Amino acid sequence: MKTIINVLLALGALAVGIWVLPGESRGFTLLGGTLDLGQRDYRFFNNFNGASANSNTVADPDFPGALGAELAIWKGAAEWNSRLHGSGGTDTHQPDGIGSGRSNFDSFYAGLATEVGGVNDNTASMISGFSSVHAFLEFPIGDGWRIRFFEGPDSWQDQPDMAQWSGPFPWDIQGTMTHEYGHALGLDHTTVPGATMGVPTQLGVGLRSIEDDDRAGVQFLYGAVSPSKPVIETYSLAGNLVTLRGRNFHPTHNEVWLTQLIPGGDGTPIKVTHLASQSGGTELAFTFPALAKAGEVAVKLPGFTDADLSAPFPIDPNQEPYYHRPLSYGTSKVTSSGSTPAIQVVGVPSLQQGSFELDVSNGPTFGMGIVLSATARNAMPFFGGTLWLAGHIERERVFNHQFGFARLNVPFPPGAVPGESRFYQVWFADQGDPQGVGLSHGIWVTFAE
Repeated sequence: MKTIINVLLALGALAVGIWVLPGESRGFTLLGGTLDLGQRDYRFFNNFNGASANSNTVADPDFPGALGAELAIWKGAAEWNSRLHGSGGTDTHQPDGIGSGRSNFDSFYAGLATEVGGVNDNTASMISGFSSVHAFLEFPIGDGWRIRFFEGPDSWQDQPDMAQWSGPFPWDIQGTMTHEYGHALGLDHTTVPGATMGVPTQLGVGLRSIEDDDRAGVQFLYGAVSPSKPVIETYSLAGNLVTLRGRNFHPTHNEVWLTQLIPGGDGTPIKVTHLASQSGGTELAFTFPALAKAGEVAVKLPGFTDADLSAPFPIDPNQEPYYHRPLSYGTSKVTSSGSTPAIQVVGVPSLQQGSFELDVSNGPTFGMGIVLSATARNAMPFFGGTLWLAGHIERERVFNHQFGFARLNVPFPPGAVPGESRFYQVWFADQGDPQGVGLSHGIWVTFAE
């Protein structure tokens, strides 16, 4: 029988070691042990009985097929993954996006369990009774773990927005799962203020987003993300034929993991094996298995290192990805002050919002800027830099900035539809430049619903 330790808000948690990085304030501590590739799966048994724990009926396209507490649990674990989960931008409490671990560690949501399971079964569930703590992990972790949420006195909340919470003593399922799953992958409590693995002070919501100390801990355990790690960027459908697109796939022996359709099992993902890649290791095609469902997909290479498993990507066998992350392309013209302008889309460019936010940084010190857009890309010499737009160019927004920084609302073009793309670039007035012009790189934006 395992020893129950590392309870949320517990005092005197076991500290296996304290690691301090030179020149930085780091306080992450380790439990001892890590999760190998045979322990990356996890399941959820939904025995939460409070109405507020399963009140969220709004689907999240980054987490297809899940609602209520299941969705909150899935989001909580996904935060530790090496890359953004789908768009990564569906939770306003996570400015870096869901999936910001940036290590070689990646989990895999295998689906629903039909029982609480044993202490080694990699499951999360509720336990009756209440305590001064909210949840706890059963360990050691190397051969599996179990996370339990105490039934009372908390009112467990699954709603992403705190304004929709209800009941006495509200506490966040998602943030609590993020914290407890940090224990499952090998981290103990830290003394660094604000870290997810610290002692929480805010209803659990502040735990949803891992912070620098948490990232340092998971990178210490599993290594910073390897450039050779397989990456899934999107997929396409042709009937029940799925084509994954990404990079670093093996030439002949790839294994695809999928979420199980039927609840239960032992956590082993549904697998499609011995797949050869196409297009120089950038495509994998397979028939979607009958025993799999909407959930997530991952690619495993023929090896046993942490870098041999990709980050999971959301997949729905009935729908292609609703959203593609904005893609930067080209280079910026260096300003007269020596800075390199950059532009970045904030959040998800959803048509329902009427506009999207664009961050501008590192432009000329002061002055005016113009957001330009077009329907195609280009690479044409222009005022000592490069014009990255082609065809009819629109002036979307004129703005003034200080020290080269601005956050702008950019309107969507009239009649835009989901899946439509447009290309953007920012022009600056740069009085110190010989031609008086500064230019950013380009950014390719695909509109979401």
